[in-house]
Amino acid sequence: MSANLKGLTFINGVVICWLALAMAVPLVYDIFLCEGACVKIFVSSIAACIFWGGLMVLSCASQQKPTFSQKDSFLLVISLWCVISIISSLPFYLYSDVRLSFVASLFESVSGITTTGATIYPDVEILPEAINLWRFILHFIGGIGIVAIGIVALPAMRLGGMQLFWAENSDNTEKFMPKASQIAGVFAWIYITMILIFALLLKLSGMNIFDSVCHSISSISTGGFSTKNAGISWYKSGVIEFVISGAMFVGGLAFLELARCFKGRGNRIFKIQQIRGYFRIISCMIVIPVIAKAIWGEFPHTFKKISDHILQVVSAVTTTGYYYSDSDIAPPILFMIVAIIGGCSGSTTGGIKIFRVQILYAVVKHWIRKATSQYNVSIPKYQNQRLTDDLIQSVVTMIVLFVITFLVSSIALWCATDRSSLTCCYSVLSCLFNLGFEARFSTYSPVAHLIFICDMIVGRLEVVPLFVILSQSFWKR
Repeated sequence: MSANLKGLTFINGVVICWLALAMAVPLVYDIFLCEGACVKIFVSSIAACIFWGGLMVLSCASQQKPTFSQKDSFLLVISLWCVISIISSLPFYLYSDVRLSFVASLFESVSGITTTGATIYPDVEILPEAINLWRFILHFIGGIGIVAIGIVALPAMRLGGMQLFWAENSDNTEKFMPKASQIAGVFAWIYITMILIFALLLKLSGMNIFDSVCHSISSISTGGFSTKNAGISWYKSGVIEFVISGAMFVGGLAFLELARCFKGRGNRIFKIQQIRGYFRIISCMIVIPVIAKAIWGEFPHTFKKISDHILQVVSAVTTTGYYYSDSDIAPPILFMIVAIIGGCSGSTTGGIKIFRVQILYAVVKHWIRKATSQYNVSIPKYQNQRLTDDLIQSVVTMIVLFVITFLVSSIALWCATDRSSLTCCYSVLSCLFNLGFEARFSTYSPVAHLIFICDMIVGRLEVVPLFVILSQSFWKR
């Protein structure tokens, strides 16, 4: 079956036209609230979007509604992320005061759109507010796209164990938001509402309006961009850290369950196994190191020390990547481990996702029981659902592909640079799992940036779709 290239081109063209509308936000902001230094940059970028997007739409327009096969779905998801990333890099490339190569500009846009949060700019405080605002708008766009992929696209593709949620998301007996348009509308409304609420809280906590909106977007999308070089530590405020931690915590929850809470079904949220696991990981990471410090006579007595620690924990679990150098209550390796695990499926977080770790635990536990008792007839289950061999194989395959991608990328980076193997592994982990941990990315070569760009996109798509379209059997179907 050949791909519906005309339909794919049409959809990509429509998205590019929508990007022109998104670029109008920093343009208007720059005209009315700033000195207008970036007007030419955004006008040129908008013109390019309208031209190329309009050309793609007009050349592929049809009176019939485009239909897509599963093969087309793979190509559509991957092409959208690639096209959005390339078009979104135009403002960074055209900004001449801090000259970036096209690859470096692409790195910044991919980092924003995948909510990785790693920046190519060594000094973000010298950037005009319009350029900075565009960075956070990319987090905003990426966050919505990630939720859509996690709730609709990946379950429909039945990859990486996400098929477990397909029946739940399309349950006709419950008739909870049955159409894709309704799903998009409800999640966009929740997403924007949460951003506005936490922006207001940050403003009341002492941030200026611009910083409060930007950091609210960055936290809810679990992206990690900041308007300050020192990140959240620049504000030296425990209250701000608590608010940021709350915003990141919400961003790490399954948005489908948040939607149900808004529909008056909040009691269900604590029955979801991955959400209970999410609560437990954060609680243990906060409480256990504090108790250990207290036993050793180093209890963090100040409110600021506690807020630093909570911020670092929630930032790691949700893969936001806000780094806080003053937090030394827990060892850094623990933050890396929980960051690789990530948050809930259907959230804006990166990582493997908690439900996959829980499934692996259930399977290993079942195998151990089976090995120790020949009369054991139990069946591995997750969320009261039987774990089929197909689903278990899907989860294991995805994790194995993550490991393969990590090893190949680390070796490639080590060969292309003069960095140590440990530094290469750390930098690749930061990008592949969309963690955004600081690794001085501006000091790397263009070849290294290309490796990081591929890792961020592959990690955000949860690896499997890329390997699927690279397989020979995919193109033979």
